[in-house]
Amino acid sequence: MRLSRLLSPLPFVLLAVTSFAQATIRVAADSSSGTYNKMLGEIISVCNDDSLNIVAANQNGGGAVGNLDSLVNNRADAAFLHSDVYLYNAQSDPTYNKFKTLVAGWPESIHVLVLRQSISKKKGTLSFGKQEFNSLSDLNGFTVAAAGGGVLTAKILAGQGGGNFTVVDGQSGASVISMLDSGKADAALFVGAAPLPNIEKLDKSKYKLLPIGEGIAGRLGNVYRPSKINYPGLTNGPLSTMAPLATIVTRQFSSPEKIAAQSKFRACVTKNIPKLQDNGSPNWQDVTPGDHGIASIPWLDLVAGNSTPARSTRK
Repeated sequence: MRLSRLLSPLPFVLLAVTSFAQATIRVAADSSSGTYNKMLGEIISVCNDDSLNIVAANQNGGGAVGNLDSLVNNRADAAFLHSDVYLYNAQSDPTYNKFKTLVAGWPESIHVLVLRQSISKKKGTLSFGKQEFNSLSDLNGFTVAAAGGGVLTAKILAGQGGGNFTVVDGQSGASVISMLDSGKADAALFVGAAPLPNIEKLDKSKYKLLPIGEGIAGRLGNVYRPSKINYPGLTNGPLSTMAPLATIVTRQFSSPEKIAAQSKFRACVTKNIPKLQDNGSPNWQDVTPGDHGIASIPWLDLVAGNSTPARSTRK
């Protein structure tokens, strides 16, 4: 009896040790603009303490696509990406449905750039002169260059969106602009929170940005959210476009340690959104507390130490 009395508190002691042990979560945060790494650094600055250790995952670049690859291959526990990178892969491979939203971020608007003085020849045997582009739908039958996760965005717009243009991978933002300038591409596509630095510095007399009209936008309401961008000189006032969400994606784990890390990470980011909005990157100002992200990506429901899929109530 005495021995059992001495041992009876032991499970509670072990539970307490597990609860207060430092939880570690590896986050993949590469991006061509450096935005994801910067945002992760700001999260680390307010969240890392004796109970939570957030570290950048080791990876070899690749932007949003590389981040997702790190998550798929277990080199990361969570990954920054724009939501359509996940959706593009999930549509072709059902195994991606195991990945879920841990934290929903900010809109990353789609930017479609063309030359003001088009050098693109009109299509058709009896067509002469240069093709003018005033909306994304005008690129039907033409070529759009993108890089990184933007390639997948362009493919969704061309296919599911009905844009019917050819997508080419320019490998880098600088190369994409070069392809547009040389006529190897008729438009350049970029995805990111406005204003994008590489777009802001462009020659306003040489380039312009195109809107995404209701036809294409209407087909993609379950993938993107409506968005407005405004670049004086590149747009004539606010321009209608669409935006995936910057999203921190994870998967369901089984071990209490991993689940604890997910829970602490989400709780800390949610708690500190006001502080990050006041003192961090401007992108934080576009984060809505309580947002569960794009409806097509399941929300990770952390309940009673278990991670289970929740029915989405999002639009």
